[in-house]
Amino acid sequence: MKALTKNLMLFAVFFFMGDIVFRYSLSDFIESRSFNLIWLIAVIYFFFNFFIGWFFGKRDYESIPLNDIGFRFHFITYFLFNVVSVLWFSFGFNSHFESIRIVYITALFWGIGLLIHFIFYLIERKNSINGLNKEDIFE
Repeated sequence: MKALTKNLMLFAVFFFMGDIVFRYSLSDFIESRSFNLIWLIAVIYFFFNFFIGWFFGKRDYESIPLNDIGFRFHFITYFLFNVVSVLWFSFGFNSHFESIRIVYITALFWGIGLLIHFIFYLIERKNSINGLNKEDIFE
């Protein structure tokens, strides 16, 4: 089965670009202590990611109706966000008011959530054949 689909890759590209913009804006607003703008960019970032996840996730399901309850998209999001965040600090692009510790804490708790999602994914996978819902195959 093909796990890396065209829609998942497009989602990853758009998410990566949005993550770079978010990280830049976040560091800039923290540096200038523009706390209202931090909230604004966080809300915009949330809705941007929700929209691209919904758009590409729906297109992905329509092209190949995989029964994976969005785990692939969740994993790509987790991986890209944390890689960009760690590299952001490694290259010194962060504000001097930011600490990489918060990135590690976020990765830890999000990782726990991802692990729980993975468990649900494994349970759901048992109810499918090659990732397709049994009810969709045998009508």
